[in-house]
Amino acid sequence: MTQVEFRRAQTLMIYWHDGELTAENYLESRSTDTEAENAVAVDARAVELLEHFTDWSTVEKAAAGLGDFDTASVREAVEALADAGLLVDRTGAEREERFLGAWRAWGEEARFFHFGTRNTIYTGDSLEQRRSDARWVRETGGNPPAIFKSYPEAPRVYLPRAFLPLAEAFGQVLTRRRTHRVFTGDPAGLAQLSTVLFYTFGPMQLYDAGDLGTLMLRTSPCGGARHELEGYVAVLDVQDVPPGLYHYNAEAHALELVDPGFDRARLHRLTYESEMCTPSAFVCFVTAVFERTMYKYRHSRALRVTLLSAGHLGQTFVLTSTAVGLGAWQSAAFRDEELDEALGVDGFAEGCLYMFGAGAPVHDESGMPAGISRARLTDPGQLVAPHPADLRAHSQPSAPPGTPPPL
Repeated sequence: MTQVEFRRAQTLMIYWHDGELTAENYLESRSTDTEAENAVAVDARAVELLEHFTDWSTVEKAAAGLGDFDTASVREAVEALADAGLLVDRTGAEREERFLGAWRAWGEEARFFHFGTRNTIYTGDSLEQRRSDARWVRETGGNPPAIFKSYPEAPRVYLPRAFLPLAEAFGQVLTRRRTHRVFTGDPAGLAQLSTVLFYTFGPMQLYDAGDLGTLMLRTSPCGGARHELEGYVAVLDVQDVPPGLYHYNAEAHALELVDPGFDRARLHRLTYESEMCTPSAFVCFVTAVFERTMYKYRHSRALRVTLLSAGHLGQTFVLTSTAVGLGAWQSAAFRDEELDEALGVDGFAEGCLYMFGAGAPVHDESGMPAGISRARLTDPGQLVAPHPADLRAHSQPSAPPGTPPPL
């Protein structure tokens, strides 16, 4: 009789949770119909047993190595670990290898986050269900968090509400949008800054969300209208605005001074000496006030939505910047802890996720940014991946002459 071999899962995370040592194979499939927990509590003996399956092994080999336990008890423990996904057989290992091959360039953190938040349970989207969910959120979470943040003691620059017209055809703005890395050095206009900040971060209107409180609607979509994202602005060269680091108060449409000494040298350090960020006229740092999302959405999958919301905001920023004559860029290349400290946030309740900036662009007569050339004659074979059917055809031996084609 063939003995089944097992190996410890290579997609295994072990951590302490509520005082218990917990193990989880984040690649294990989850049901989208029935609430089930992939993570299981383990003890020192279970960890020791997992060590015996670092390489392929059988119950009998593991039992011989343990010594203190008979084969029957080891078999029972191995079956339990296999049921929990902590040990895999050959079929499970093949799936692991395909996964690790596809995700070989990214580390364990990215793998765990992406696959550990797949296939969650959704309660439904009917009006009755949404109201029921909202009541539960209010009952378990108390009063909703504030939707606006302010620095009431900080000096303010009240921005003009005489916004620039966004009259250019949307299609032209969309196709003119490019990432700009070279700027003329001319200052951005106050009206340009005011218009861009308002249409990116400002509330277009407020609405009554019942038990969830009063929420705002921006020009960018956000899951559950939580709008957990705040804007901080490093003003470097904007007409009529003293240089420094500000918080954008979305409720008052004003800049609140956080650090008057913030300059290009500080920005250069925080953005890894970026030659794109430092010459900008202004730079926006986007933080998330995590409580605003967590208040309603208690599952870690909601972090995906927060990151997507930051992307939506970035697209609105670059399109609006383009519409008012600026060249814009966006990046996630910053020193996280140092930037959080510079912004005066702790990185836990509120932390930086994204940044984008703008300035007077340098471009050619067709609108292409400086240093960027259009592709000319191009071999499509270098650009288009072969279709899987083509790969199969090349890998199969040619049929003898006269062989009928497959049906």
